[in-house]
Order: sequence, then C-alpha cells, then structure tokens
Amino acid sequence: MTYNWQAILGGLVGGVLAGLVAGYATTQVLPAASADYSVTDMLWAAVVAAVGGVFGVAAGWLVNARRARGLGGIAALTSLLGSVIGTYAWARVVGPLDETGLFVVGGILMLGGGLIMLAAVCGLTAALLRVQSPAVERPARA
Repeated sequence: MTYNWQAILGGLVGGVLAGLVAGYATTQVLPAASADYSVTDMLWAAVVAAVGGVFGVAAGWLVNARRARGLGGIAALTSLLGSVIGTYAWARVVGPLDETGLFVVGGILMLGGGLIMLAAVCGLTAALLRVQSPAVERPARA
C-alpha cells in the first residue's frame, strides 16, 4: 500500500484554510459574544464557512498538482479539520462567557452541523474539480 503524501498535505493545507475561515465565521460573522443569534447571522456564518470549504478543497487540489487522484481524501480532511477548528474557535470565545455549561451542547450541535455542511460542500467541490483535472495523470513528486 502506498500513501499519497501530496494529497494528504493538500488535505491538511485545505483543512487549515477552511478552519481559519470557519473560525472567522463562528467568531466574527456570528456574534459569538452575544447571548442570542438571529437566523440571518447563522445563515451568513454558514455561507462564509461553506465558501471557506470550497477554497480549502481548491487549495488542496492545487497542492496535489491538480490531480484527480486523492480529491476525495482532500475533501474529507478539509471538511473534518474545518468543522473542528471552527467549533474550537467558537468554544474558546463562548466558553468563558457561559455560566450554565450549555455551550457544550451548542458546540456538539455546531460540530455536527458544520461537519455535514462542509462534507456536502467539499464533496461537491471535489466532484467539480475532478472534471477539471488533467486527463493524463502526472506522477507524484517525491
């Protein structure tokens, strides 16, 4: 069994990029220090995080030398890291402000919802980029 290290690196780069955008979305677009969120704020935060997932998969694809092989793994790593980093950033802001401990429930819901949303967006992006990949596979760089 051989590992596609270039695709793994692409997934990590894409995941960190998506995580940074999701962290921005959950702490700045969604007013994390506020006690209640409006539906508009939540939808804008989801849109910003989804755009971060698209950019993350595209960046991972570029790191992987625009090859179709490994795009599914890049999308999986991007969605996982993006949702975990975004939820962590939100919990770091909300945790000290919450006296009841309900942010744990909110964090679990945010992690699950973010993972589902990013998995769908990143998977769709990977499917669209597969068509744009060169027909002839170039060998991976060592």
